[in-house]
Amino acid sequence: MQIRIFLGVIIALSIWNVSYASETRQNGIIVGEGVNFRAEPDTGGEVIAVLKQGSAITIMGQADSWYMAQLTDGRNGWVFQQFVKVGPSVSDQIITYAKSLIGTKYVYGGQSTQGFDCSGFTMYVFARFGIGLPHQADLQIKKGDEVPDKSDLIPGDLVFFKTEGSVKINHVGIYLGDGRFVHASSGSGFVRISILDNGYYNQFYVGGRRLIKDNEYESG
Repeated sequence: MQIRIFLGVIIALSIWNVSYASETRQNGIIVGEGVNFRAEPDTGGEVIAVLKQGSAITIMGQADSWYMAQLTDGRNGWVFQQFVKVGPSVSDQIITYAKSLIGTKYVYGGQSTQGFDCSGFTMYVFARFGIGLPHQADLQIKKGDEVPDKSDLIPGDLVFFKTEGSVKINHVGIYLGDGRFVHASSGSGFVRISILDNGYYNQFYVGGRRLIKDNEYESG
């Protein structure tokens, strides 16, 4: 099936009038429920997957009323334009906003741009996107869905820690991808980016939770 899909994409580039340029790729969000993701830009094309509302795609080109797109697992195909909202995903927006707060000072109990503690920072960022969180790291870990393994983390996930000497979860940040996360650090005294995959935070990592589900799809 993968070979047929690959050949379909190659044929599409040569037969259909596809506007394609890798440097102009855009993010898109599926705005309908049960949207067919097809091997060809045609309603009779083979259905590769059935996309849920909120699914994230990367738009790679277009032909007439169809977008050539890529799923988060790397599969390529076509989706009808009316079912796609072009723009950043919620996760992308959260990451961008969280990074805009880098440098804000650390204040114990803080939950505003006047100063944050770790859970106050995550609570503040997610609240901007309509997601409520309690102001405690050990309560925030009860929200959303568990991310079973560190290798399964995606940008926008919450990451949790039991730092040295703590008997309970006492630190939280927002995963950025590429083994990094952003957090309000009491040790540094401000919001900063730190490395998750090695060093200090790696040894105290407890787990991750996913509150944003904008990359879901069902196999067709």
